[in-house]
Amino acid sequence: MVNLIICVGMFYVLHLFLTMSLSLHKVPFVNWTIAGGDISNMTNLSSRMSLASDNLRQSLPLFMTFAVLSVVMDVDNLMLAKVWFGLRIVYLVGAAIDLYRVPLVRPVIWLPSIVVLVMMGLNLCVG
Repeated sequence: MVNLIICVGMFYVLHLFLTMSLSLHKVPFVNWTIAGGDISNMTNLSSRMSLASDNLRQSLPLFMTFAVLSVVMDVDNLMLAKVWFGLRIVYLVGAAIDLYRVPLVRPVIWLPSIVVLVMMGLNLCVG
């Protein structure tokens, strides 16, 4: 589980840099480094990566809490954690290829990741 927690942390770092790196040809680097920098010329891909990052930040604290508690309490949530991580990777790929312009595709990918988090939490309560 510890290795997966590290991988998820690195995945988050990747999310942080995707938005900026996919628009550097349109937005000067210095604009990304200052508060109030003009990043309005972001590419559509960067905008989608930004939305995917926002979505990850909504569930990441709960996942990390459950994952660390799983290690501390010696509860086997590894398979659920792997499924959550896999769904988050699929979510990022979907954003990259603009899959979410199709109605109802986004919740089909996003909702199972929330169900997995609930299952991880229930395992902690029972375990």
